[in-house]
Amino acid sequence: MGRYFDVQTAGSGSITQITSLQAASKNRYASAYVQDEWRPNERWIFTPGLRLNYFSDGEYFRLEPRFSMEHRPNSWLRLQAAYGRYNQFLTLISNEAFSGFDVWITSADGVSPAYGDQFILGAKTIPFKNYGLDIEIYYRSMEDLFELDPFLQDVAGLPYPDIFRFGEGYAYGTELFFEKRAGRFTGFIGYTLSYTWRKFPGFNSGIFETEESGRFYPSKYDRRHDINLVANYRLSDRWKFTGSFNFASGQAYTEVLGRYTQFDLPWTNDQPNIFTVGKVNASRLPNYHRMDISFSRSGSFFDWGESELQLQIINVYSRRNVWFYEFRFR
Repeated sequence: MGRYFDVQTAGSGSITQITSLQAASKNRYASAYVQDEWRPNERWIFTPGLRLNYFSDGEYFRLEPRFSMEHRPNSWLRLQAAYGRYNQFLTLISNEAFSGFDVWITSADGVSPAYGDQFILGAKTIPFKNYGLDIEIYYRSMEDLFELDPFLQDVAGLPYPDIFRFGEGYAYGTELFFEKRAGRFTGFIGYTLSYTWRKFPGFNSGIFETEESGRFYPSKYDRRHDINLVANYRLSDRWKFTGSFNFASGQAYTEVLGRYTQFDLPWTNDQPNIFTVGKVNASRLPNYHRMDISFSRSGSFFDWGESELQLQIINVYSRRNVWFYEFRFR
């Protein structure tokens, strides 16, 4: 595994020096996993496990215990619970406004890997013949989160650990999945309600709080609601029609409330535009939604094997989903 990145960073305010940080390194990653399954009777299944990770840059050894439990009180219901510790040796460097140039960089000596504990409770049911309903709730903690410090104006020459800020977070939510499994008409609908929060010292503090405290704010990729609907209808033995629809709450972002221009600075002839912004990620882009349809025909290709021809229409009603906002001064 190697690390190479070219990242541009900018500090607060409207006129800042944009610098480029480049680094290249090679490191090794290895893992080993052991798992057992214990069935005291037909209704209970216990699955303990343990994973060992090694990451060479920083000589990090991390143990990750895992445990899952399943109870089957009858033929149509399965109750499940699970716990796991997870470590992340990579972090995503992403611009809050634009995601087109996101890159991944690694932990290293002085930059500990992020880790978290995840807890899951769920139930799998068969409410009717040929139907399935799954329900799951989860909670996950996030410790030692690391990302580039946005307040550094110039990272050139700084040691690798000094370009990051370190924080914490947590996430929780519920997932529902309803499926029709047999017949000419099949499909499913999935719904997710989720919350993701992060906090970094000295960032997003209130007026009467210390700079070291900080407040939790939604992650950039926090999606409150997410709905996926897929429907399949078999027209004949060879032809099938598929329609899919996706809806998601708008991505969190920090809204620009206004700007002003500063004139007659004694040390420069520039006239910088300075933004005033709202609370961190307290606003939302418009909701995302899209519908796709397709027709497919199954058959064979010159007796060489099975084949499927597809005709797809993407974004049937031409929805213009907002990816990011860009401001241009005139």
